[in-house]
Amino acid sequence: MTRAAPDVEEVLSERALSQWAQAISYVAGHYRVACSPGSIQANAPWFRGKSRTTALTQLARQAGLSFHAPDIDKTAFSQWRLPLVVELRDGLLLVIEHVNGEDAVDVFVIEEEGQRNRLTLSELLPEILYVAALRPLSALKDSRVDRYISRFKPDWMRELVLQDIRPYLPVMVAAFLINVLSLAGIVFSMQVYDRVIPAQSYPTLYVLSFGVLVAVLFGFLLREARTHIMDVLGKRADMRISDRVFGHALRLRNSAIPRSTGSFISQLRELEQIREMITSSTLATIVDLPFFFLFMIVLAIIAPPLAWIAPVAALLMILPGVALQKKLAVLANQAAHEATLRNAVLVESVQGLEDIKLMQAENRFLQQWNSYIRITGESGLRTRKLTQGLVSWGMSVQSLVYAAVIMFGAPMVIEGSMTTGAVVAASMLGSRMIAPMANLCGVLARWQQVKAAKMGLDNIMQLPTETQHDDSLIHRDILHGHYLFENAQFRYHNDDQRIPLRLVRLEIMPGERIAILGRNGAGKSTLLQAMAGGLEMIQGDARLDNLSLSHIDMADLRRNIGFLSQNARLFFGTLRENLTLGAPHANDEQIFDALEVSGGAVFVRRLAKGLDHPIMEGGNGLSGGQRQSLLLARMLLRSPNIVLLDEPSASLDEHTEREFIQRLNQWLGNRTLVVATHRVPILELVERVVVLKEGQLVMDAPKAQALNADRMQSHRREWKNENQSA
Repeated sequence: MTRAAPDVEEVLSERALSQWAQAISYVAGHYRVACSPGSIQANAPWFRGKSRTTALTQLARQAGLSFHAPDIDKTAFSQWRLPLVVELRDGLLLVIEHVNGEDAVDVFVIEEEGQRNRLTLSELLPEILYVAALRPLSALKDSRVDRYISRFKPDWMRELVLQDIRPYLPVMVAAFLINVLSLAGIVFSMQVYDRVIPAQSYPTLYVLSFGVLVAVLFGFLLREARTHIMDVLGKRADMRISDRVFGHALRLRNSAIPRSTGSFISQLRELEQIREMITSSTLATIVDLPFFFLFMIVLAIIAPPLAWIAPVAALLMILPGVALQKKLAVLANQAAHEATLRNAVLVESVQGLEDIKLMQAENRFLQQWNSYIRITGESGLRTRKLTQGLVSWGMSVQSLVYAAVIMFGAPMVIEGSMTTGAVVAASMLGSRMIAPMANLCGVLARWQQVKAAKMGLDNIMQLPTETQHDDSLIHRDILHGHYLFENAQFRYHNDDQRIPLRLVRLEIMPGERIAILGRNGAGKSTLLQAMAGGLEMIQGDARLDNLSLSHIDMADLRRNIGFLSQNARLFFGTLRENLTLGAPHANDEQIFDALEVSGGAVFVRRLAKGLDHPIMEGGNGLSGGQRQSLLLARMLLRSPNIVLLDEPSASLDEHTEREFIQRLNQWLGNRTLVVATHRVPILELVERVVVLKEGQLVMDAPKAQALNADRMQSHRREWKNENQSA
C-alpha cells in the first residue's frame, strides 16, 4: 500500500493549480453543487507556493467540497468511492467516474477541451502519483457553498463560536475537577479546627497539609490547561467571526455599501467588543456558573442552617444587573452611534488632510472632532458609572457573605449546635461559591455593549452580496462584448430617488470601439459601471452576449472585463504587488509589456528598486500621470476581452498620451473598447461615438458623422452669439 501524500509535501505549480481547479469544478458539477468555476480558477494562482494539501483543501472548500487524500490502492477505486481525482506521474489529471467490469474504468481527462476514455486499472495504477477524494460539504441539493454569501441567520455568530463544541467537554471536566479540588482547603480548615487542634495531632495536620498542597498543585495545572484550551478556542472563534464578517464585507453589492467609509469601518471595528467577550476569563465565568449549585449542596451538608445565605447573596448581586439592562442598552446604542460619527470624522479628516491644510480648515474639523469627543466622553462616563457601580456592588456583596456566615454562625457555635470548623468552612465555601456570581456582574455590565456590537455586525451581515445564496448564475469562460440595453434604468444605491442613467436602446457589437462623450454629470461613468456589472438595474433589460447581465457569474464578468474607473487606486505594498493584484501569475516580462503600453515603463526602470519600489496608500508620492500609468498597466495585465476606460489619459502629458494611444491601438486587436473621455486625441482609437446628456442617449453615430454634427452645432452657436452681439 502506498501513501498518497509524501512526508515532504510538494508545492503545486501554476499549471497544476489550474488543472486542479478544473478538476474540482468538474467534481462539483457531478454532485450538482452550485459553485463558480471562474472564481475557483481565478483564486487558484493565489495558492502558488502553498503545500498541496493546503492548496487543494482551500480550493475544494471554495467549491463546497471536502478534500481527502486516500491511499493509492486498488481497493480505493471501488464504485461506491467514485468519483476520484488522480494525478499521473506526467502531471496529467484524470477523474475516475465509473468502474466498468473488474479492471476497466471510465475516466475524464482534465484538459482544455476535456475528453473521456476507458482504461484498465491494472495499467493505470502504477502511473498514479496522487489520489484525491472530493465530497460535498453539505447534503442539501444545490446548496450554495460560499459561506460569505450565505443567507443571513440571526444566530450566525453562535454557530461560529460553538463550531468547536467538542473541545469544551474537557474544559467542563477540568472545571469540575478544579471546583472539587477547591473544596480541599475548606475541608482542611474544618478538620483542623474540629479535630486537629482539640486533639493536638501533629501527624494528622501534616498529612492534611500535604493533601491540600497536592490539591492546590493539581488545581493550578488544571487551571493553566483550561485557560490554554479556552484561549485557543476563543482565538479560533475570533478568527472565524473576523473571516466571515470581512469576507462578507468584501463581497457586498456596490449599491449596498454604506456611503460613509468611516461609519462602515466603525461597524467593522465592533469585532473588538465581540473579541473581548469570548476571551478565556468570560468563558471561565460561564463554565463555573453551574458549580454554584454543587457548592450549595455541599454547604447544605456542612452547615444546613447557613445554606440560605449564599443564594440570597447571589440574587442580591444579579438583580441590579438585570434591572439596569434596559438603561444600559440605551447607553450602549447611544455610545455606538456616537462612536460611528466620531470615526467617520476621523477617517474623512485623515483622507483629506492635505486639502484641509490648504483650505486652512483645521479649526473646523478640530471643533467637530472635539464636539463628538465631548459627547462620546459624557456617554461613556454615564455607562462607566453604571458598570462600575454593578461591579462594586458585586464585590461588596461578596465581602458581606463571609461576614454574614460568621455573624449567623457564631451564636450557633456558642449554643453548641455547630462546630467552629463548620462555621469557618461555611464562610470559606460561601465566599468561593459566590465568586462566579461576582464575575457574572461584570458580564452583565458589558452585555449590552456586546449586544450593540452584535447589532452593528448584523447590519453588515444583512446587506446583500453580489452573488446571493439562492442565485442561479450562468458561467461563461469567454465573453466577447455584445451589449444590448433596452429601456434599462440604473442607480447607485437602493435609497437613491434620482435615476442617473436611462437607456432606451443601446447596442454594442463585439470588437467595436466606442467613445462616450458628454458634459460633466451626463452619465458617462455610470454607463461604464453598468456595463461592468457594478450597478443595480431597476428596470428594463441589459444583456451581454445574449445573456442577462445580472445572471452572469461576477467572476466570469470580471475575468473578461477590464474596467478602469476614475476612482481606481493603488494600495500599500510594492509596485509589483500592485500590478499583479488581478494577475498573480504574471511574470516580470509580462509586467513590463503592460507598462510599455501604458507609458509607465520609462519611470519604473529609473526607480532604484524597480518593481520592488514601495508604494504608499493611494499611491502617495507618485505624480498623477505615474499613478494613471500604473493603473492602466494593472488593468492591461489581465488581458481582458472587453476594455472599459474612464478618462484614461486625463493625467497624462501630451507626449505620453500620444504614445499610449498608439500602443493601445495595437494592443486592442479585436477586443471591444468603450472609453469615456473629454480628450480629442482619444477619439483616434474609436470608430463610433455615443453622446449622453442628463443620463440619456442623445446621439449614436459613426465618429465622422458625430464630429461633423458637433462642428455644425458649434458654428450655429457662434453665429447666434454674433447676431446677438450685433
